[in-house]
Amino acid sequence: MTLESKKLVQQIRFAGNYSVSSFAKKMGVSKQTINNWESGETSPDTSLLIKMYIVCGLNPKSLLPQRKPKDDKINLLGSSKPSD
Repeated sequence: MTLESKKLVQQIRFAGNYSVSSFAKKMGVSKQTINNWESGETSPDTSLLIKMYIVCGLNPKSLLPQRKPKDDKINLLGSSKPSD
């Protein structure tokens, strides 16, 4: 688990305003499991990561990579210049 991933679990828990104990209970895992995730000893699988977001009232879609908007629009005539 990367450093960013370790921080992610704790940030999600903090966003839900949960203690380790109450978060573990909501997630259906032990306190030690939460501690292991936050220390980087182990990592949650994807389904548990999504559940964390839902339990804490966050949008799991924010886990997906964000698309960058394209600056140029291609018109139907094949020009790649943006229209005025």
